[in-house]
Amino acid sequence: MTIPSAAEQRGSSLHNVVDIVIAPSAAFERIRLVPAWGWAYLVASLLGIAGFLLMQPAFMHALETSGPALYAANPAVAKLPPDQQAKAIEQTMSFARLSVKLQWIGFPIGLLISGLITAVLALFAKAVGKGEGSFRHFFALAITLGVVTGLGLVITGLICVMRGAASFDSLGSVTRAMPSLALLAPSAPNKAQAFLAAFSIVTLSVTTLQAYGLVAIARISPAIAWAFSIAGLVISAGLAALFTP
Repeated sequence: MTIPSAAEQRGSSLHNVVDIVIAPSAAFERIRLVPAWGWAYLVASLLGIAGFLLMQPAFMHALETSGPALYAANPAVAKLPPDQQAKAIEQTMSFARLSVKLQWIGFPIGLLISGLITAVLALFAKAVGKGEGSFRHFFALAITLGVVTGLGLVITGLICVMRGAASFDSLGSVTRAMPSLALLAPSAPNKAQAFLAAFSIVTLSVTTLQAYGLVAIARISPAIAWAFSIAGLVISAGLAALFTP
């Protein structure tokens, strides 16, 4: 095996930013040789931040439209006297507005956390498949795939801009702007729509790339790689539904 030069090691993560989209096999091979992720993390974070900032007007309009009624339906608020209800709702709305304005900060942090969890689970998949690779390899793969997720957020943000903030009447409608299985059940309950929305063009692409990446880097069978990747997507969809009001 050829040992990459110092320059190649420093630049490998930057090359992967492009190759994960246009030549994923090259990115996987590079990660297998040099599990670098610094540039990928930076680019993915910037893309994710840009996406959330583009979506911010839509989120804010949706919050102002549906937030008061949603918070008023909270049993803890509903039992308060009318004057205290209004105060409690306004306090909650103020916090929600601040959260919307600052939600972009959460993407870089969430990317690291999800990368950590994904890498640990990939180690389990490697053990089951009797493959190879270390935590560093799988963490680098997860962070590099974050570039695709970041691109998806930018696309979602552009969709929100083109449609106009006024076309979104709930927070869920903003997250469902990206085409997904939720389009098949527009009148389904909120939790069902949240579950289906997790199966979007972007998440399905990331799941596919993750499966191929595990085959290339961990040297495990496609069946195990696909089972692990699909299970991760289904669990994510379940969590999205669980935390949807």
